[in-house]
Amino acid sequence: MSIRCSASNDIVWENVFVPDEEVLDRPARTVDLFVNLLCSWGIVPLDSCYLGIAQSARDYAVDWAKARSQAPFTRPMSHYPQNQFLAAEMEIGLRTSRAMITQTATALTDLDARRNLALMDLIACHQFVMETASTVVDKATRLVGGAGLFRSSPLEQMYRDSRAGILHQPFAGYDGRGWLGKLAFGLPPDTMPRWE
Repeated sequence: MSIRCSASNDIVWENVFVPDEEVLDRPARTVDLFVNLLCSWGIVPLDSCYLGIAQSARDYAVDWAKARSQAPFTRPMSHYPQNQFLAAEMEIGLRTSRAMITQTATALTDLDARRNLALMDLIACHQFVMETASTVVDKATRLVGGAGLFRSSPLEQMYRDSRAGILHQPFAGYDGRGWLGKLAFGLPPDTMPRWE
């Protein structure tokens, strides 16, 4: 449905020999140095991509509303209070997300911070930006109305693409909230649920 140009495919290696001393023994769902480094390099840029989609949707919708009028009125749609409120809400979400990404990325410029990752900060940033990006695109679509759903509108693809953010692992949706909740209670994030 969305981000069709990105592909997550399996790679199958055949007839490849890896010496025992080169094998990294890691239990599944273990938070270790490897996971910390992977997350510190991958999560914030991923969030930035979705923020870019939201920013583009907002720009398109605002420009659209400034250029359109609706009969019998002669003023552009940007003069309607409900559209001004949508623009304001989008602006708040974008600015807050941008600040959160900047704060999180700035902390990760230090190598020691990447080794000893503040998972709470990273997951909270990811959760907030992904959910906000989706909400901003929803509001942009609401501002433009049905015209935004036509394939000829770039907003149609932005609407689809933003949906992947709220599902994009790691740390998406309730999975990410589960990690945050464990960290809030001081539990190791890789602690299994109580019924296991």
